[in-house]
Amino acid sequence: MSSSRKKEPPVIPVIGQGGDSSREEQLRQWEESERQRREQQAAAAAPSLPAAVPAQPVSPPVLPAEGVLDTSADTPAPLVTVREVPGYLEMPAYTEPDSADPSERLEFYSRGILAVQYAARANHERADQQKLIGLGLRLRAMKEEELHKVAGFDTFGDLAEDRFGIKKHQANNIIRVTPVAQALEHITTQELKERPLRILVPILDTHGESAVRETWQEASRHGNVTDKALIQAANFLGYAPPKELTTGDEKKTDKPSSAASEALKAVERIRALAETDLARARQEAQELESAVRELLEELAGNLE
Repeated sequence: MSSSRKKEPPVIPVIGQGGDSSREEQLRQWEESERQRREQQAAAAAPSLPAAVPAQPVSPPVLPAEGVLDTSADTPAPLVTVREVPGYLEMPAYTEPDSADPSERLEFYSRGILAVQYAARANHERADQQKLIGLGLRLRAMKEEELHKVAGFDTFGDLAEDRFGIKKHQANNIIRVTPVAQALEHITTQELKERPLRILVPILDTHGESAVRETWQEASRHGNVTDKALIQAANFLGYAPPKELTTGDEKKTDKPSSAASEALKAVERIRALAETDLARARQEAQELESAVRELLEELAGNLE
């Protein structure tokens, strides 16, 4: 006859019952035995650590958000070291003004609010910059290692969209500009948007990281770094081919092809729609832009 007796927890000694002072020593012994038991269980469950890293059986090691792997021959397992990313601002602490004058107190608190807003905005931009780099490095690794096959997907694009909600053209663009973002993270804490950085990709490939940084710094002379500012800076520094210029006497005699005419019609239709429904016009313009990007990737042979 099988009995389903419930497992009884270990008896915990209680101090102060019956006036017996030996209970306290019993409790200490019990706590020590329990501690040793937990340490043994943690050591048996945890993977073996390299000799260079001291074992931490009770408190599990905290892994950094970003790390680099040290694969030297002396270490049997990779070591994770913290990757320093400077540029974040400490949020100003709250303090009260020394003055009792209401006007001065208002001015003091106002400066504090502006300082908090500035730090939050700066840290947000730096975080977005590091997000772009963090995504790009991982997406590139998954694509190069063809890990979509392990997950049962036909293409890398299918994996990116299904798992992370990133369309293939967007994932490829992020991968393409990641080396540019890495070249710039040392000279700016600003948010690095994927689209303007595409202009710097051929400059990186042809002239290297120093040319990318020089172009960015030249473009930043005019304030906000835009696509147009980067193009002008690249042309000024000689890192981009000059635009082909036509004389004023030359006339365009070729009529646009039927395909070009249809494309222009689509643009004009969206422009006309903007006069009555701006939100809908923006949505259709974004859809058209996405379709054009996909087409350009197909023409460039980027699709797998």
